[in-house]
Amino acid sequence: MELKDQIIQEYLNTGCGYRKLQAKYGISRTTICKWVQVYQGVHNLPPIDLQQKHYINPMAKKAQQEQPATSEKEAELLQKIAVLEKQLAHQELRAEVLDTLLF
Repeated sequence: MELKDQIIQEYLNTGCGYRKLQAKYGISRTTICKWVQVYQGVHNLPPIDLQQKHYINPMAKKAQQEQPATSEKEAELLQKIAVLEKQLAHQELRAEVLDTLLF
């Protein structure tokens, strides 16, 4: 296993923090963080508990504090998104039925 993959797996599976991994392997925290984020993005993995606790929640709280209540434009866009999601689900079912009939 390549060192990069080993470090990523150790972070994701053991919950060992970036600082400990930096000290253990001599690779900067920033580099390890980027490796992990790219790996999670490529494999469509959700953030681990450590990431949610330290990175995602404070950022989400800050964004909520900076933005006022949902504006009319945002509410309109959310409504359009909901309609489009329903249309997409319908088209996906339609495609599945057609695939079933053809094969």
